[in-house]
Amino acid sequence: MTTSRAVPGGWRSFAVGAAVVCLVPPALLGPSGALLVCVSALLVVAVPLLRWPWGRVTGSAAAFAAMAVSLLTDVLYAGRPGLTLLWMPFECAGLLILTGRLVRHTRSRYLLPAGLLAVLTTLALPLRFTLRKPGAGADDVVIMVLVTLLPVACAVGIGSYLRSADNRRRRAVLQARREQRLQMARVLHDSVAHEVTGMVLDVQAAQVAPQDPGESRALLSRVEEAGLRALDSMDRALQTLRRAEEVREDAGGQEPAHPSTRVYGVADLPELVGRFAESGSGTAELDLDDGLAGALPREVDEAVYVLVLEALTNVRRHAAGARRVTVAVGPASGAVVRVRVVNDGGGSTRPLLPSRKGGGTGLVGLEERYRSLGGVLESGPCAGGWRVAGTLPAAAPTASSGSR
Repeated sequence: MTTSRAVPGGWRSFAVGAAVVCLVPPALLGPSGALLVCVSALLVVAVPLLRWPWGRVTGSAAAFAAMAVSLLTDVLYAGRPGLTLLWMPFECAGLLILTGRLVRHTRSRYLLPAGLLAVLTTLALPLRFTLRKPGAGADDVVIMVLVTLLPVACAVGIGSYLRSADNRRRRAVLQARREQRLQMARVLHDSVAHEVTGMVLDVQAAQVAPQDPGESRALLSRVEEAGLRALDSMDRALQTLRRAEEVREDAGGQEPAHPSTRVYGVADLPELVGRFAESGSGTAELDLDDGLAGALPREVDEAVYVLVLEALTNVRRHAAGARRVTVAVGPASGAVVRVRVVNDGGGSTRPLLPSRKGGGTGLVGLEERYRSLGGVLESGPCAGGWRVAGTLPAAAPTASSGSR
């Protein structure tokens, strides 16, 4: 919270000056009791016009002080009843604005007492005249309260609506930021972690066995290319986040409809499997239906690629001795796409990379992703190796797909 002094500027300065010009001269020319009513009305009118906080005084504290002065004036005023009518419309308008603002901005734990105080202060204002009017009875008091109740209800309703809109806007911002963080996490896990894993394994392999100059140059070339791809993925993610902020500012806080980052899909699987085969000691085979490239919805196309990427990354981490890896992607009965990645295990279950703190959630997150798209993901041992398989609907996912 800033603590700069609240000095009226522009229209606020003009409005405060106009209030002083309108309210103060009649009080100076009138009887002594008029000054008390004038100060109460001027304070209630000025508080909504000033910028807050003013030093350590918050807007809520100033509003409570103004309402307290108004209530004290109701009790202490002893002048002629008709004299209060000159300043009452201004003070009533100010109290209505304060009521709406308190309902809109007060913290939830203080909302009920603050709202009740504002409503009671506004309803009590007309009684400053009615209770002192000669011959006034209970009927006059009830009628005046009922007449005042309508604008008070409007002020509370407007404040409640704006409070609800503010809460929706804050939730939308929080959700957008959460989605951006999840998107960044997916990029780091799906792309960067995959490339870095390959780089680490290549370097470890070079340390285990001596290599001739040609093999060393090929290894360094693979490491360089993997590093460049990892940097490119990070650059695209950062550009997407920056572009999302710019679009949201231009659109008044709305999130862009589609992220602009590069999306990998079925068409990129041959390159992915080929890089995996080049960087390992075993073979990698891809059985891909040619008709799937470019024919799947964006979300499904990306999910197929991510499953293969995650499975191949896990082979590198946990089954480095695998001699054969088979990747199969094709249509299945019932308008679904089936993805299957199988490795033979290589006769060793010892992972080449040490366990990392915070790692190991790739398949769990991917399973949730498949479920949200209306698909199924399974993983487990098979014939001495490991199998990761998933099915996804070939059509675009609907809103109810993830709730089945």
